[in-house]
Amino acid sequence: MDHHHYNSDCSDDSGVSDKSIDRPPAFNNDGNQSDELRARYDATLIKQGLPALFQLNTKRNQIDGSETKIRQWTYGQKDRNNQNKVILMVGESGAGKTTMINTMINYSLGVKFEDQEFYQITEETEDANQSQSQTHEITVYEVFVEENRTSLTIIDTPGYAHTEGYEKDREISEYLIRLFSDEDRIRYIDAVCFVMKASQNRLSKKELYVFHSVLSILGKDIENSIMFLMSQSDGLPPTDALNAITTAEIPCRRNMKEQPVHLLFNNRQKDQRDEQYKSQYKSAWKMGEESMEAFFKLLEENNRKSVVMTLDVLKERRRLDACVKNLKWQINEKELKTEELNQIQEAIGQNRDKIQDIKNAPCTVTKKVKVKVLIENKSWRNKNATCCSVCQENCHVRGCWWVKDLSWCEVMENNHCTVCTRKCHYSEHVQENKKYEIREKQVIMTFDELRREYKCTEISFDKVMYENTEQKLESIMKESEMKMKTEEKLKSDLEKIQNEKSNLLHEAYISVMILSKIALKSDSTFTLQSLDFLIPRLKEEGKEEWMKNLEDMRKAGEEQRNKWDSN
Repeated sequence: MDHHHYNSDCSDDSGVSDKSIDRPPAFNNDGNQSDELRARYDATLIKQGLPALFQLNTKRNQIDGSETKIRQWTYGQKDRNNQNKVILMVGESGAGKTTMINTMINYSLGVKFEDQEFYQITEETEDANQSQSQTHEITVYEVFVEENRTSLTIIDTPGYAHTEGYEKDREISEYLIRLFSDEDRIRYIDAVCFVMKASQNRLSKKELYVFHSVLSILGKDIENSIMFLMSQSDGLPPTDALNAITTAEIPCRRNMKEQPVHLLFNNRQKDQRDEQYKSQYKSAWKMGEESMEAFFKLLEENNRKSVVMTLDVLKERRRLDACVKNLKWQINEKELKTEELNQIQEAIGQNRDKIQDIKNAPCTVTKKVKVKVLIENKSWRNKNATCCSVCQENCHVRGCWWVKDLSWCEVMENNHCTVCTRKCHYSEHVQENKKYEIREKQVIMTFDELRREYKCTEISFDKVMYENTEQKLESIMKESEMKMKTEEKLKSDLEKIQNEKSNLLHEAYISVMILSKIALKSDSTFTLQSLDFLIPRLKEEGKEEWMKNLEDMRKAGEEQRNKWDSN
């Protein structure tokens, strides 16, 4: 389709800025469309017809660079003397949010039914499966109309009730934090508009998810700024839709009848008009025009709310999200380190067994030992010897036959032996026809006994076997020592992880409780998923009171969802 772009820089008698000189009328006197169409505003013709469709020419940029998915489309020149109204648009894909935004823009431009024109600031897809092809970006539309003292800032959130669920929920929260917290950005909200079909007798799970996801990121002070824009209306009271809103317990502004504040639209403004249904099209346009008039009157009531509390909610959600993520990481790290510790402790146990096996291993050695033997082939004068039983030594071997009392023995002095190593008392000695001799004897010793004795005892053994076993023992003992150091480090790490885990649980609990106080909805899918994760961990920590508080919160959220399912 050919697009024609027209520029102008003068105004007609009505004060409306005209982008061309001597602009021919869009329609002839007979109501037929002329061959050449020119927009009354800075726009590009995208489709001829009744009405003719025009795309407003906007200045476009990406807020905070290309990495952030916040687009800003600006129409017109900003005038700081004019009041600006900030509107947050929310709705499931297919509810008519895009048309509602364009209807708002046309009202602001002052377009009438008779003009046979319709202007759009959005770019709608030609894809039949629009819910799949729609953008996942937040788009901020800024509209400055020279003849209108009220400018508009419309924040269009994507209809993100898709399989992304929580992740998309979290992503949009991050975008809004950037949008609300950066310098020269949005500081207040005048209205939060939920778009839904007037014919609905119940809210779909997708809609409930979208609405509650948005409510969960708004501060409680925004409640009186929430209203409903109902599309596809036949002009009659949307009783079923209002009942559905009440059943879903969506906090919002209420009218004198205690009904949710709602405005009706037909969403057929840009449809090609069949002459046969001209009066119906006109009636539908009038309904939308009257609803927009009422909407702008509501905006004039100075119900503006700062985004400070909403920003606090968004930041608290970010903190809770970070806590839960860190907790999951800590738990995973703890499990890995616990598994490593178990393996280390098992290896240490195995090394201890190996060390013990080596130390207990039997070794055959030839050892010189003292044995008592008979004195053979000696004269009767030398057949007896005086020996110390304690020192196992021969103290007096020859010529001691005549002594009847060992205290008389010539080796005794002051009743103590002068020969044996310990200089024992004579009573520790015996006189008999036996004496001590050093003889070689094969004995079985443990390797540990051999290690302790071989340097101070005359023994002979397999030196190669000994050295190999000694090296093996030292290697295992060194390995065991290193593993014990690793064991201590792991125990220290696990203790640190446990402390960090306890701190994160406390921080997460505080975040949940703060959200319950400042968020319009504290039982969002995001929060309930966090509760499912936090409750068992609090039980492990023995935080009974905290656990009960979160269980009560989860129970309330589950009851709410059961209501949704039953209606």
